[in-house]
Amino acid sequence: MTRVEEDWLALTLVKGVGQKTIRSLLDRFGGIGPLLDAGASAISGAAGVSAELAARIADARDVQAFAMERRLIEQHGVRLLCLDDEDYPPLLRQIHVPPPILYCRGEVPLPEGLYLAVVGTRRQSRYGERAARRLIEQLASAVPDLVVVSGMARGADTTAHLRALEMGLKTVAVLAGGLTDVYPPENRELADRIAGQGTLLTEFHMNQPPLGKHFPIRNRIISGLSRGLLVTEAGEKSGALITAGFALNHGREVFAVPGNIDQPGHEGTNRLIQRGQAKLVRHASDILEELELAHPPRPVQLDWLEGSAPAAQNVQYSEEQTRVLACLQEGPLHPDDLSEVAELPVEKLLGILLELELSGEICQTANNLYAIL
Repeated sequence: MTRVEEDWLALTLVKGVGQKTIRSLLDRFGGIGPLLDAGASAISGAAGVSAELAARIADARDVQAFAMERRLIEQHGVRLLCLDDEDYPPLLRQIHVPPPILYCRGEVPLPEGLYLAVVGTRRQSRYGERAARRLIEQLASAVPDLVVVSGMARGADTTAHLRALEMGLKTVAVLAGGLTDVYPPENRELADRIAGQGTLLTEFHMNQPPLGKHFPIRNRIISGLSRGLLVTEAGEKSGALITAGFALNHGREVFAVPGNIDQPGHEGTNRLIQRGQAKLVRHASDILEELELAHPPRPVQLDWLEGSAPAAQNVQYSEEQTRVLACLQEGPLHPDDLSEVAELPVEKLLGILLELELSGEICQTANNLYAIL
């Protein structure tokens, strides 16, 4: 592990340091090394952080948690990709709140190729499984360098990874917990296969369990890595719809397999198609013709990693993020009410709220309201 990687690791282990604080600190000190070399008083005075938080940042390299995390990384053969690393995935770097650090087991840098996310429901039907397997087979024949991205959960995710491996494709699994203990446990053998033919990836520290709140956070990475997202099957409140919301917010192409209108497990995918949020997919060509027409997003370097512009004043928000922030200026709102006021579908709104929360602009209150910080 390089010194820069160690410094990023140490900073991300400090409790209370979010992306907004990181932007301000790196802009002020010009890099991760100078920041951690500065004393607590300099950090507090420069960034306006509390004296207590500044002290924790100044001591980040010396605490036991850092030494333990570094040891676990070495024991499990994990490598790190930091936000200012040239091998950091370029599409992921462009989302509103890219993870400062990625823990990776397997191929690093990540495999090259056309990244397509494939997600669905944990309660996968035979129809959904057949559709996913057939589409991935067709895609593999047409695009040998296709990289299938999913979350290694039960059901559709497992099918996507397995079919990719069977077809000789590279695959990336984005986890909702640390790499010391793979979840779900029945996928440990699959995880080893993925690490040998792709990459296991997470932003969560080595021993972090896969808590429920981690899965939406994980889903934004699945979307952020990929050029497009295929939803094979989803019920009305499926987590796959949250991933689709992220993809729409990230400007990615979204595709959906149509389903039986009498089956609750297909309500989500059918609604995406009905609203014009996803293209109906019958064959791999439906996906490929859309991706060929779409211009790949240009890789960009975040200003606050260059130490060039005052980051705190130069955060760029999308029109929809700006609209949500304006609505919350009037006071805290429940997501259902905010969806109506901001005129945004709930599944898309939830992705916007999560990214604004991760960036330190808003917070969620105890009674499930969202408010400006």
